[in-house]
Amino acid sequence: MPLTRAKLVGVKLEGVDVPAGTTAQRESTPETGTLRFNTSDARFEGYTGSAWALVGGGATGGGADEVFIENDQTVTTDYTITTNKNAVSAGTITVNGGVTVTVPSGSRWVVV
Repeated sequence: MPLTRAKLVGVKLEGVDVPAGTTAQRESTPETGTLRFNTSDARFEGYTGSAWALVGGGATGGGADEVFIENDQTVTTDYTITTNKNAVSAGTITVNGGVTVTVPSGSRWVVV
């Protein structure tokens, strides 16, 4: 598939610099597949065509250990779990006023 769009900040032998900015600085109408670094969350994210989602990540730990997956304790923006997929959160979870978490038919959200 040919490259149809690129917004690279710069290319180096050591890696690629991708656009970076706060959550508030996200493009208002991004193309599906847009990749950026969110400085508010200190995480890479990509646009799926309908929402921003984290890129990469996974378990972390001390040294080479990869045994911990951490989650926030407060839901601050509306979220819909993908249909026919499940989600798990650990600990006490607060859903802010005016924020909705949607669990569609065929999906489950389990808080342990």
